[in-house]
Amino acid sequence: MKKESIIMPLMLLLASVLSASALDVQAEGLPTSIHMTWDGIEGAEHYDIYNGDVPVARLDHDAREYTVTHLLSDTGYRLCVAARSHEDKDLAVEWVDERTTSWDGIYEWINKTDSDNNGKLRHLKLRLETNMDPAYGQYQSVYLMFDDGSEFMIFPLFPFDSKLSGAWIDYDDESRGGVAYRTNAELYNVSPFKPSRWRIDRVEIDYDSTSAYIQTSALGITVMTETSYHLYMEDGSAMMAFETKGSGIADKVIFKNPNPGEGDAFILRRIQ
Repeated sequence: MKKESIIMPLMLLLASVLSASALDVQAEGLPTSIHMTWDGIEGAEHYDIYNGDVPVARLDHDAREYTVTHLLSDTGYRLCVAARSHEDKDLAVEWVDERTTSWDGIYEWINKTDSDNNGKLRHLKLRLETNMDPAYGQYQSVYLMFDDGSEFMIFPLFPFDSKLSGAWIDYDDESRGGVAYRTNAELYNVSPFKPSRWRIDRVEIDYDSTSAYIQTSALGITVMTETSYHLYMEDGSAMMAFETKGSGIADKVIFKNPNPGEGDAFILRRIQ
C-alpha cells in the first residue's frame, strides 16, 4: 500500500511533465514583437495565448503560430501557450521566456533613377536610437547621416516637454531644432520658395511607427505636412518606410521616392 501511494504521484507528475512539454513552443524575438510556433495537441479545441498573466488571444484548434505584438524593444517577456479542450480543461501548458530585439541601427535608401532633386537625394541614410519618454513612452530618435560621417538629429526636433515644441519658429532659426528642420526641408523641397516659419502641431508615436505633423507658412499660405516612419520586418531584415506628405499645394513640392515599384515613401533597409 505504501509502495503504491508513492508510485501513483510519480506517474501523475510524469504525465504532467510529458503533457507540458508536448507543445514544444518555439519563440523568436523581433524588435517590437515575439513570434511563437508550437506542436498541435490531440483533442485541443483552442489555444490561449498569455503575456504574463494577461490574456492575449484565443485561437482555433488548427492554429500553430502566433505573434504577440505591441511590445517594447530590448525587453524580456514571459509568454504562455495553453492547449484547452472544449470544456476549457488544460491539455498542455507551456511557458517561454524571450527577449525582443531592437530597431536600432543604420538604414539606407539608394536612388536607382536619374531623378534626385538636383543632386540632393542620390541616397538617404538614417540612424535610429531607442529612447524613453515619461509621457510618450518608448520611441526612436532619428539621425540624418552625411557622407563625411557626421549626423544630425531630425526627430524629435525639440524635447517633447520643451516650450519650443508647438511654438512658431522662424525658418532661419539657429536652434538645434531649427537647423534640423531646415536641413531636412531643403532635401525634399523641389520648389524655389522657402517657408517663412513653421511649428509642430502634434506628434503621434506607436510601437513601430511615428508621425510628426508640422504647420508651415510660406507666401501667406499655411499648410500641414506629415513626416512619418514605419518600421517592419521583410525577409529577415529590418526595414523603414520614411515619408513626407502634405496638404494641397504642399504635397506637389515635396520630393517623393522615384524608385519604380516602391511607392512615394523612401524604403530603407538596415545595413548595420
